[in-house]
This record gives sequence, C-alpha cells and structure tokens, in this order.
Amino acid sequence: MATEPTAQKGQTTASNNLFAPSVSTDWLKFWSDAPARFYTEEWRKILGLAADRLRDQADFLRNVSQCTDPAEALKLNATFAQQSFALLWENGSKALDNFRAPKASNTVEK
Repeated sequence: MATEPTAQKGQTTASNNLFAPSVSTDWLKFWSDAPARFYTEEWRKILGLAADRLRDQADFLRNVSQCTDPAEALKLNATFAQQSFALLWENGSKALDNFRAPKASNTVEK
C-alpha cells in the first residue's frame, strides 16, 4: 500500500514541494530594464486615468441621487455621457500614441 508524502512538522501544505507552483518565472529574465520601465510608467498613467473616471462616476451618481426632477436627471446623464466620451477619446488616443511611439526619455542610453 503506497503512502502519500506528508508535510513535515512546521511545514504548511502551501510550502510543501508536492504543491509547489509549476509556473516558471524565467521569462522575466529576458525583459530589459528600459521596456519594463516604459510599460510600468504607461500602466501607471492608465490606472490613474481609470481612477479619475471612477471618481467622475461617483460624483455623477451623487448628483443624480440628489435630483428631484426626472428632467434634471436626464440632463445630468446626457452631460456625463458627453464628457465621458470626450475624455475617453482624448485620453485613449494619448495612451495609444504613447504605446506606439515610445518617448526618447524612456530609452536607456548606451
């Protein structure tokens, strides 16, 4: 009768080699410093824009919750939709342009 390996005293199931992750992180070694910095900076900007849009949505919901007239709520909704689309177009275009043509400041000088 075969027995399954058991964790030693003081060793948790998660640290047991039987359950070690099979995913290798060797592919990370191939990333050079410059592209990693560039993408990190761009993702920071994108996440900042997402946070700004979430704040705008929260403000919109607060304003709608204080409306007493359906016409006022519809006006707020139309204004918010127009502003959201304009900001999405403007910021999305900038983000895509930055990904397509990295700035010289994001490259490493040799």
